[in-house]
Amino acid sequence: MNASGEFLVSASCRTLFGLRTCDLGWNAVLGLAEGLISLRGNRTTLAFLDERTVLRQVIDALYRDQLSRRLLLPGGSRVFSLLANTLQAKPTPVRFSAGTFVPALLTFLEKGCRIGIAGEDIARIDALRGHFARHAPWHDIVTIAPDDEIVQRCDLIIVDAANPAAERRMERRLSSVPAGLVIMAASGLSGFIEDAPVRVGAKVPSMPAKASFA
Repeated sequence: MNASGEFLVSASCRTLFGLRTCDLGWNAVLGLAEGLISLRGNRTTLAFLDERTVLRQVIDALYRDQLSRRLLLPGGSRVFSLLANTLQAKPTPVRFSAGTFVPALLTFLEKGCRIGIAGEDIARIDALRGHFARHAPWHDIVTIAPDDEIVQRCDLIIVDAANPAAERRMERRLSSVPAGLVIMAASGLSGFIEDAPVRVGAKVPSMPAKASFA
């Protein structure tokens, strides 16, 4: 998380499983995300704290360090929430997931944004781009495939990644893109991919190499 993100959430955090987690309701979190998107050049990376991430960070110090630098939203199943509440003695107001948060955020953003769908599986990011373009057609949604030359402006980048190693590779590739917000969705958007065509090595419509945007 960058300094701007730290400032915006510093008064609304709690610690879950040893990690700072955003302690806000839906409207406040969506408003926070909108504000972070506007801070181009001051990137914040958002992720979801659930059973998978909690277990992984216990055995993977590098992954725990990654999580500590992100804006974390509480997620997971009802069992996860009950366990968190028991340990913290304070109710978790809401649970978030990539599958609920991403479409809600795209709907919440009334002003059209340039949104990149990044990932290493070409068929998946192509299918996700198509789905979200239909869901929120006022946004300009593009794909960022592994072999793309990333020179474009994006306000928001959504990363589809199979595992933490893939997340790290994509994070390194996107380091020069001045998006205000990057959402690490892991594989949490799989529910939006229906009968995605298998096109190994196929090229998907993506960001033109040298176009410029205001």
